[in-house]
Amino acid sequence: MPELSNIQTYEKLIGNDYKPTLKKFTKVLKQIGVWNAEIKKDFDSLKWKIEDNGFVFFSNSDYGFYKTTFSEIKVRPLIMAWTPAIDKTFKENWISCDLLIESQTINDYKNGKYKDFVFSLVTRLVKEMAKEFNQTGIYFTDEAQDGEDFDGIRTTDKNKLWNFDYALIPNKLKELYGEKPNNYNIKETANWIESWNLENWN
Repeated sequence: MPELSNIQTYEKLIGNDYKPTLKKFTKVLKQIGVWNAEIKKDFDSLKWKIEDNGFVFFSNSDYGFYKTTFSEIKVRPLIMAWTPAIDKTFKENWISCDLLIESQTINDYKNGKYKDFVFSLVTRLVKEMAKEFNQTGIYFTDEAQDGEDFDGIRTTDKNKLWNFDYALIPNKLKELYGEKPNNYNIKETANWIESWNLENWN
């Protein structure tokens, strides 16, 4: 299985009502040009079923990878939920909406950084996600960082909060992200904190 990078965001659910989140993610997929009959069919048939490990894996089949309106680089949507059955750090049900990208298509293996066009692509996709989601940040991570930002928010673990390569973080979380590591750059706007790891971009 190829290594995957990830644009991801999280929402705390009211009970197990995932449909408002699903509706927002559907809007994002339409906005970026990857919505199609296959994904619609899968979304229409989703059910809340908690597995033995405490997760809810929504997809009935593996979605394909699809080109967005921004690039030839393909993404794959993923929806997953976490429940208190996982471990004691979960007090409520949470859901994530992800855009997966095959890392080999965006990594420059000569210098260990991302290819030149990737920053622009990632920021555009993240900002499309931000039109619908602002409960947590929207994070771009590699496979090793995947989910660490979520653990950091949920448990207020400051060692995990900055495990991303790019993020758009709502200003309401500014205090949580108060201690910026030296290798991260930050731009602030009225609504968001934009941050990226300087070591991983050309």
